[in-house]
Amino acid sequence: MLRFYFALWAAKLVAWFFKLRGDERDDWPGLLAIKLCPDFLARIGKPPLVITVTGTNGKGTTAALISNKLTAEGRKVSFNDWGANIYAGFAINLMRCVNIFNRPVYDVSILEADERTLDISMGQIKPDYILVTNLSKDSLRRNGHPEFIFDIIDRTFSLLGDRTTAILNANDPISSQLAKNSRRVFFGIADIHANPRENIVKDIAVCPYCGGTIGYHYRLYRHFGDFYCPSCDFKTPEAKYYAVSADVEKRTMTVLEDGQEQAYPLISGAVYNISNVLACVAVLRELNISREEISRFLETQQVTQFRETCKEYDGVKYYTYGTKSQNVSAASTVFEYMAKEPSVKDVVLLLDELQDRHHPTETLTWLYETDYEFLNAPQIKKIIVGGHMYLNHKLRLLLAGIPEEKIVCVEDEAEIPNYVDSEGIETVYVLFEIDFLTKARNMRDAIMEKQRERKES
Repeated sequence: MLRFYFALWAAKLVAWFFKLRGDERDDWPGLLAIKLCPDFLARIGKPPLVITVTGTNGKGTTAALISNKLTAEGRKVSFNDWGANIYAGFAINLMRCVNIFNRPVYDVSILEADERTLDISMGQIKPDYILVTNLSKDSLRRNGHPEFIFDIIDRTFSLLGDRTTAILNANDPISSQLAKNSRRVFFGIADIHANPRENIVKDIAVCPYCGGTIGYHYRLYRHFGDFYCPSCDFKTPEAKYYAVSADVEKRTMTVLEDGQEQAYPLISGAVYNISNVLACVAVLRELNISREEISRFLETQQVTQFRETCKEYDGVKYYTYGTKSQNVSAASTVFEYMAKEPSVKDVVLLLDELQDRHHPTETLTWLYETDYEFLNAPQIKKIIVGGHMYLNHKLRLLLAGIPEEKIVCVEDEAEIPNYVDSEGIETVYVLFEIDFLTKARNMRDAIMEKQRERKES
């Protein structure tokens, strides 16, 4: 116990110094706490409510919505919203929630959690709720295969037993099979006529129980939809929170819950964000927050700026749009959105694997599992690629059937603004690594500045 208190006091002191110098979100105090006391996460006091949000995609957006709502209610909420979603980030998050005597002074801890280490971390923290947004193909180097991650998360629920409620995606034939010995709550979406495209990689193709080929009454995107196995009783579970309709143009959905329907605003027109908002609604309703109150709250929300920002100049909208390189499902879903979004556009790819710059050749397989074919759309006028992997991207774009005259590749990213069109387009999308938001914003602003120079010359 003395070791724990020494770790807590030392980490709080270091965190105070970091806050003074403007580095409040640095992970170092959390790393120090765990180094000094390896079972720090188990020993530290917990606030009355601990919610964990995990899954391959959507966890950041969903966790932010939940945090925003609970904060708006006046609750003191600790949220690791800067992306530190493993041990050190959890340590800092929970350290904020207690005083120097390890007594809780916050009401809620929201933990956006990387699924790769969930069993070890959550086995110590023991949250009240774990929301799993979905499970899909992720980084081969880090996460291997969805089945590997499934086993880690399922082991987590086995460790926690019935003390933790699982909130699961009924439309996901993978993650919906989790936590069979826990209390489970499902959210799901009806057929909204999303007309998804076929993907190169199918994250699940055969029934996990009998090996039969999985069928769908309808799909939403990728492998998510109303699934069934014709050879056994494997099928989409019944959802307590069921989006019976969604209007992406008006940005609203109607959710059926216990025989009552309620309209909720959407934060964007993307299908995957319908699922994110629905997951948020499911969590908040489980906390007994009224439907009407949640609906009013969602009217004030938008996609977090870590994922999407927009500026406009001379009638053209300039977006930064978060895209995960090495994450096959996330990148393909964004590419499909680019193809379906109707504006005439230039697309800039800043997917240079900067986080793995010293060993980029290990992860080239993701390029060939990602659906670059979706970018072969008539409203995409030009695709501009920069960075040290520019030739790899060019080869993949050519193999996807995209005409070479539509592709511009430059090694020096500073040259990209010179090639973005100033006429005949309605939007410019800068697709960027989610860890490099500042870089993306600087690129967008440089493109806009080049357009100003052209107009004034």
